Parts: sequence; structure tokens; C-alpha cells
Amino acid sequence: MRVVYIHQHFNFPWEPGWQRPWQFARRLAAAGHEVTVICGGREAAQHQMEGVDVQRLAVPYENAMVFQQRVRSFVFFMARASWAAAKVDADVVFASSTPLTTAVPGIIASTYRRVPFVFEVRDLWPEAPVALGFLKSRPAIRAAEALEKFAYRSAKHVIALSPGMEAGIKRVWPAAQTTVVPNASDVENFTPGRVNRSQIRAELGWTEDETVLFYAGSFGVTYDVPWLIRLAGELKDHGQKFRVVAYGEGADTSNCRRIAREYGLVPLEILPGKIPRTEIERMLPAADFAVSTLVDNPALEINSLNKVFDALAAARPVLFNHAGWLPDVLSAAGAGWQLSRDPVTAAEQLVEKTSSGEIEASAASAAALQLAQQEFDRDLLFGRFLRVLETAAEIGSDHSTPTPAQVG
Repeated sequence: MRVVYIHQHFNFPWEPGWQRPWQFARRLAAAGHEVTVICGGREAAQHQMEGVDVQRLAVPYENAMVFQQRVRSFVFFMARASWAAAKVDADVVFASSTPLTTAVPGIIASTYRRVPFVFEVRDLWPEAPVALGFLKSRPAIRAAEALEKFAYRSAKHVIALSPGMEAGIKRVWPAAQTTVVPNASDVENFTPGRVNRSQIRAELGWTEDETVLFYAGSFGVTYDVPWLIRLAGELKDHGQKFRVVAYGEGADTSNCRRIAREYGLVPLEILPGKIPRTEIERMLPAADFAVSTLVDNPALEINSLNKVFDALAAARPVLFNHAGWLPDVLSAAGAGWQLSRDPVTAAEQLVEKTSSGEIEASAASAAALQLAQQEFDRDLLFGRFLRVLETAAEIGSDHSTPTPAQVG
């Protein structure tokens, strides 16, 4: 099967950012399929790695961009990717949002090549940006809604990253054929970090009597990283020792540094900057808790947050400042807890939970890893993803799902 995989935000393992496209693309290649990835980047480039042909188009994108800059980037990628994707022989064209505009090159390429189109929905557009106040123009909203419906109608199958997203797709196009394939846990990638946890912790200078809270991800305004910085400021006044580290960059970076200074924190210590994916895999298992933050908006609670699945693979329980399907799943398993949106109250809750024995570290760690292995393992979810593509392309599954050893 020849697969054209369109995704504007594609990252290799040594780069910061989302790894789902790379992990699925390499598994497709390991399963014997031909894979061409069309993506964006700071400059045009072509890479061949593990059987995957990656074509990078010169379309820069950064989390720190303002909304208008992001829109320009989306439009440029839509135009250039349409041309690039249409030139590649394919049996199925797969496009992943966000942005919603990635559906356009997918539809164009599939129409030109007369092959099926499969669309993946990472965020509900325009529902989410409208709810968050980013998209206000009525003509723009109507155009986005029309494109959304056209994308779902044109797709032979639509992959949603959460049950809430699947429900949103069905509201717009009830006839859509859908499958939920959430983000995944790369259990094997975090194994060395889990095994060498104490050694890595010592190398990082995290003492055994500290409770370390770890965040790695975007500092975009929807992620409410300032809440975490304020929590760190409140925790420093308690007798119990806490250390908060937040790795990443984005539109809220300067604001976070300002808040850190207001609380008497050293910005460089709590906000060290972006780190590669490989460093997250090494460092996260050495922490005590991972942290997932979002601004208070129901439109975000259906998100399939990659940092949560990384935490599970690292055998780390998760602290949430938000509601949603992921806090519900982890709470039921004993692998996560929701704290107050008020940083003062949240600090008091965390101190109480950790000092009273309400959170039993080894049990929470085991529960997190069990969820990763049994519900969200990358190979497990790749099998579901592969069946969608092969069914859409009307190709029988002649290849078994590759094992970690085959793709490692």
C-alpha cells in the first residue's frame, strides 16, 4: 500500500514536539507499506529514514506566532502541500489536522489520484477556536464550518483522537465513518528512564526529599502554563520541598517568566526552555508527577494531550488543573488527580495529598504504567490505525502489526 501522509507539524525524535506522525509513519514502513510524508518546516528538505520518505516544504511555523501569523502559515502549507501531494503515487491519502486546512491537499491529492481520502481530527475546528475567541469573524467562521463539513463528507473514514472529538464529527456529518485512535504511550522508549530513575534523578540534581513536578509541552495560551508557575510560587512557602520544572516555549513564555520573577523564582531554573523528545524520555521518569494544564474552557476538555500519554509510559501519575475525559480515566485508575484552578488552593491540596499518604507513590506509578501498556500502547493503537487505512484502500492486511523490536 502506498500512503501519502500529510501533516504540517511533523517532528523527528531528536526534535521537540509531537511524535505521533513519525511513530505511525515508521510503523507503516515496517509493515511493508510505502510512506511519503508531506510536512512543513523552516526550509525545504528531503529525508529518508527507516523507509519513510519525508518531504519538508518551506513553510515555517512556531507556537509563539500570533493567530494571524498562524493562519498565513496554514494557507501557505495548504497551497504547497496540495501540489506536492498530488505528484505522489498513492493507494490512500491520509491528512491530519490541525489545522483544518490540511484537509484541502488531502482532498485534492485523493481526487487527482482517484484514491480514498482518510482524515484525522486532532482538534475540532472551527468549534475550538470560536469557543476560545480566536476566530470571531462571521464570514470566516461560516467558511471554516463549510470546509469542516466538506472534509468529513469527502473522507472515506475519519479518525478522531478522543470520544468527544468523534461526537463532534458526528454532530457536523452524522454519516461519517469514524474510529477513535487517541494519542499513544511509547512504553519501550521510556523503559531506560524508568529503569535508571534514581541515577538520572541524581544527575539532574533532584534530591530524594524533593517532590518534582514536570511539564513538557507547548507554552501556547490555551495551555495555562502560568497556573503551574503560580503553583510553584505557592509551594515554595510550604515546609515540604517541591521542585517545578516546565520545559517548552510558546506565546506565553514571556508571561511565565514575568510571573516567576513576581514569586521570587529564578526563571531559568523553572523554565529551562525546549528540550528534544529524547530528553523528555530520559527525564520524565525521574520526576514524581507530570502536570497537564489547560485554560478553563469545555472545548479543550476533549483534547488528547500527548504529555499525559508520555507520563503513563514513564510510569508517572498526572496532576491536572482541568476536567475532561483524560482526568476521568486516570482518576478512575488511581493514576491522576485534579487540583483546583486556584493556585493557592491547589498548593494546599497537593501538600495534603502528598503528606497524608493519600497518594501512594508506588501504587500510582504502577497504575500509570498499566494504563499505558493495556490501553494506550503505541503498537496497540497503530494496529487500529493501520486497519482504518487498509480498509479504506480496500487492501487486505498481509502484514502483522510490527513489534517494538521490528521498529526499534
